[in-house]
Amino acid sequence: MKTMHPKDLLVYRDILKLVWKYGNRSMLSSIGFEKHLEKDDTSDAQDNENHTAEDFASDLEKLGPTYVKIGQILATQLPILPAQYKQAMERLQDDVEAIPFNEVAPIIESELGSPILSLFEKIDTLPIGAGSLAQVHTATLKNETQVAIKVQRPGALKNVNENFRALEHVASTIDTMTNERYGLVEILEHTRKTLLDELDFRHEASNLSTIGRHLKKEPMILVPRPVVSLCSQRVLTMSYHPGEKVTELSPRRIDELDGDKLAGKLFRSYMHQILVQGTFHADPHPGNVLLDQQGRIILLDLGMVGHISPNMREMLTQLVLAIADGRGDQVADITIRIGEPDRTYDHMHFTQQVNNLVMQCNQNPVEGIQLGKVLLDIANICAEDRVRLPPIMTTIGKTLLNLDELARTIAPTFNPSDTVRRYSSKILTKHFRRSFSRMRLYDAAIEISRLVEEAPRRMNKLLDTIVRQDLGLKIDAIDEEKLISGFEKIANRITFGLIVAALYLSGAMTLNVEHAGPRFGDVPLLSILLFMGAFLGTGMILMTMYFKRSNKK
Repeated sequence: MKTMHPKDLLVYRDILKLVWKYGNRSMLSSIGFEKHLEKDDTSDAQDNENHTAEDFASDLEKLGPTYVKIGQILATQLPILPAQYKQAMERLQDDVEAIPFNEVAPIIESELGSPILSLFEKIDTLPIGAGSLAQVHTATLKNETQVAIKVQRPGALKNVNENFRALEHVASTIDTMTNERYGLVEILEHTRKTLLDELDFRHEASNLSTIGRHLKKEPMILVPRPVVSLCSQRVLTMSYHPGEKVTELSPRRIDELDGDKLAGKLFRSYMHQILVQGTFHADPHPGNVLLDQQGRIILLDLGMVGHISPNMREMLTQLVLAIADGRGDQVADITIRIGEPDRTYDHMHFTQQVNNLVMQCNQNPVEGIQLGKVLLDIANICAEDRVRLPPIMTTIGKTLLNLDELARTIAPTFNPSDTVRRYSSKILTKHFRRSFSRMRLYDAAIEISRLVEEAPRRMNKLLDTIVRQDLGLKIDAIDEEKLISGFEKIANRITFGLIVAALYLSGAMTLNVEHAGPRFGDVPLLSILLFMGAFLGTGMILMTMYFKRSNKK
């Protein structure tokens, strides 16, 4: 358990008051927390069933911006709070009191190193948006370009660092009491790193450039461009794109849109970010997605971005396709590969739970499957059945849940399952091409060649060891014919292995040759034939080894 810092005692008490008021009192009573509460606290929390999600949101807002963020995570990513808390947290995302411009101006000038009037032609002193960590003002550059300036709230970084000390102690305490059922320490550490990245606006400027580059071929989705010379740790200047919040569109405006087409493009763009590129906008809540007059989607607030490794992307692709096809057993198996089961994990119970979930989701083919909700429900089952998932999984679930709601706002009849199935072939093709990229094939071919080259030396070493009887073997008699036959088989396998390795190398070398004859898509037909020959050769070696072992048994 972490050591409590003296300055954190009041914060620690405030956090536990929230848990007492809205959460599990029996757990706190077991450690004698009730005696440390004042009479007003105990009377206010006599009946926690009467407290609403709005009450919880208001209490978090009183504690400061860090707790607003933590509340959003609790409501959307963890299986702790009821579903109705999500709407209350969304209200906090958009309805935060702004700070006066006379407190904003010194931050801009100190961060950018010049007076405001020398940097901008004019600047609007009233913000167009205020969040828990920053607020945004519009301005005009000297070249008449319209920009938006995101300015960090004073003391935001200090507030986050101080509060997380107490939060880490609370998380450690609860994990100890619940036998790490929810893995709060790990999730909180992930949240802390995410928040610190979000508080360094240079990261967001980089995210704007990266996501914008990934979506440059999709003209219906816009990402603001950063003005690099006017960006710093606490100030972010970017191109300004006015628009309406998607969730506030009038019915008439929605009817004017080609909703299904736009929702499909939005959904596919996020599937591409998550499953192909591995870098995705992790916070597409209603306040961060606008629609402009030309009917284009505008993505804002890219401070929170998720990163997924290639191996994780491949497993996620398999998981998404298995969910869309209703293959519950496979969903359970892939989830176990992604996560880390505890010693008390019950495989049969977990598989049954996931199977039931996937079957229920596939019972309504009209509405389709809400992927985000399914992923968060799977995370819930994992918490109950002692399977630890990486925190990025809940981030993906939250992202897709928000995306499902946004897509259905634009197009009420939109079915994400159909989009996943139609897009699945493209996703698999991209994974296949990446798996057989020239560098990966070179690496695989080198490993095979090294194995084949070292086989004779290792065989000689093994025979020398046997002759010296270092293995404790006693050879009473040697059948020369069998021995020679065995060496011939070994030589044949080595030769065959060299041929297979040569086929892999040849296929890799011709993969990007422009004049390699006919092409199938972007891949030369010669490369495909060489790889097919290599695969068949590999299959023959494996089959021979398998049947040889089966005959011995």
